[in-house]
Amino acid sequence: MTKQTLDQFYGQAIELLDKLKYPYVIIGGLAVSLIGEPRMTLDIDFILSIPEKDIHNFLETAIKRGFGLNMKKELQMIKQTGTFRFSMGIFHADVILASSEFESSVFKRRKKIKLAGKKTYFPSPEDLIILKIVVGREKDMLDAKSILIRHKNKLDRKYMEKWAQRISDEAQDMSVWNRLLRLSTETDS
Repeated sequence: MTKQTLDQFYGQAIELLDKLKYPYVIIGGLAVSLIGEPRMTLDIDFILSIPEKDIHNFLETAIKRGFGLNMKKELQMIKQTGTFRFSMGIFHADVILASSEFESSVFKRRKKIKLAGKKTYFPSPEDLIILKIVVGREKDMLDAKSILIRHKNKLDRKYMEKWAQRISDEAQDMSVWNRLLRLSTETDS
């Protein structure tokens, strides 16, 4: 029996997304490896824009295509966190359901890039940086920094500042804004 690779899992996940035709964008380690600095990952993370009424059908279609998931558990996760997961073998995909104005902007600016033989939607470097600093874990900050360094002179800084400020204002927490300022200072020196 042949073991499945991440490339194969990725291909099957993209085929599912393309078949169902809901807007999506790959984020996480795969996106960072393409847009920033390559790093190891064993999963696929993406943001999915899907009407609430279609989620059950999406999950059923994933099951029919051989992906593993517990329908009841994932529907509960969606209610609690706006996220769900499906898997195949040792690999899994973490899905964030789009729910913000910023994510709408990410979809408008996404770009189709070929990876492992599949044309797939990825965020702009600016949007991936903002997505990473919103989460703010050490790993995410290192990812954001690698993207800032790689695209240093090509980034739309005003766009990033606008969204960092807006997200901070909406959350009444200046963490996102402060993280962007700190990263900008570190990479500009």
